[in-house]
Amino acid sequence: MGQLQNPGLQAHSELPENRLLRQSIRYRGRKTLRVKSELRRLKILEATLRIAARDGLRGIKHRAVAREAKVPLAATTYYFRDIHELISDSFMLFAEKARDNLDGFYDTINLVLDTIPAETLRRRGPQRSELAARLSVISTAYLHEQFTKRRQQMLAEQVFLMEALRDDRLAGLARSYREAWTAGLRQILERLDSPSPERDATLLVNVTLGMGYDSLLNDERVDYSALSETVARVIGLALGEQEVLPA
Repeated sequence: MGQLQNPGLQAHSELPENRLLRQSIRYRGRKTLRVKSELRRLKILEATLRIAARDGLRGIKHRAVAREAKVPLAATTYYFRDIHELISDSFMLFAEKARDNLDGFYDTINLVLDTIPAETLRRRGPQRSELAARLSVISTAYLHEQFTKRRQQMLAEQVFLMEALRDDRLAGLARSYREAWTAGLRQILERLDSPSPERDATLLVNVTLGMGYDSLLNDERVDYSALSETVARVIGLALGEQEVLPA
């Protein structure tokens, strides 16, 4: 890829949208001060996420969660006043984990871009197609892992996002979650001199959501070759390396 643009890696400040998501994650259940209590609270929330992924929100009941978490029934009602508070806090935990997972992926991409010459980062620059291919390989590996090894989390995501359509109290967090996802991509696309970073970031998020939904329908049977071709296509479009021809 040529000489390093900078011998030191660039620092990437937190995006406003990421700060918004971080600020939106506010647990409503009983606050804990002791480590043992906090571990039990998290155990209950993790159990709630498993039930949401397996049975949907209709399966979330205090008794079912206590059984799944292997804690006394009184523990769930002690930490959470009602079912909605339990559901809300489990969505908060999901969003927190998803944010950290996404941040790790974006950090990987940004670290790669830190090693790329400035002229290659510019649209139509030299070795642009090689950069697109490299980003496609990284992105395909990431998505394949999500689709095959994080099925439970993806199911929970679908459940909570659908519930947010009906529950204004969850809708705000769902919007912040989506905006943080899009904003991270937009920042990367701006570095790559994308023709339309806002539009293309939204496109990439929508395509990824669609592919994730398809992988859930196909029961984890993910065709790596087909996934790779799709990822390469959308990244090529976003980087201005491919033109969309009229039908």
